[in-house]
Amino acid sequence: MHTPTVAYMLANFAPGTGKRDLPRVRVDSLCSELDNDLLRHALVVDMSTEGLRIQRPLGGSRSRTLQLEFEIPEFDEIVWATGVVCFDQVWRLPPTPDGGLSGVIRTSGIKLLHAAERHKRMLREYVMETVRRIEFPFADEMMSAACYR
Repeated sequence: MHTPTVAYMLANFAPGTGKRDLPRVRVDSLCSELDNDLLRHALVVDMSTEGLRIQRPLGGSRSRTLQLEFEIPEFDEIVWATGVVCFDQVWRLPPTPDGGLSGVIRTSGIKLLHAAERHKRMLREYVMETVRRIEFPFADEMMSAACYR
């Protein structure tokens, strides 16, 4: 089980510009991308209500539009979506004690363009509920307190 964290990633961006001003939830989820009939596997490292950030080994050129298949944590369903690459960078990650990704990897931010409405709703619910649980960890207990009945 992963421990989600929220990263707002607002550094270097003015609020309200539409760039990275939505909350992001860290995840460890598998993803497949189909790019011009070439299937590649990746790891989804964070999600927002409108997109993903994925990491995978270096190699090959990428088109701007990708077909994606990924899982939303806590849901037992595969999401099929079309996304557009907003950024594609090579990062050097330091070694981690738990054996996670390290070395040189390719990181891409992907904005989801097309997905089933049901899958968009599931993604939005997961992200917003996870943010609520992290920012207000005692909200459920407080609402069940006798003083609020």
